[in-house]
Amino acid sequence: MSITLDLPEDIGTEMELRRELAVALYREGKLPPGRAAALAGMDRWDFEALLIERKVPLPVTAKELEKDILNALRRR
Repeated sequence: MSITLDLPEDIGTEMELRRELAVALYREGKLPPGRAAALAGMDRWDFEALLIERKVPLPVTAKELEKDILNALRRR
């Protein structure tokens, strides 16, 4: 699907608008991180940095959580 919008120039560049849309769709659970990053024109790591900057929670798998807990316990 393709959508064309005519927007005033002071609203932002196409890239800024794509990033805003990608963050919104990711936040609502409508796009997974990889597809949202592609929509934003970013690699996954840069998109995750953008999400952190915007205070959007990142998904954590049970395996990642277990690994983090074990690492924290080892440091005690």
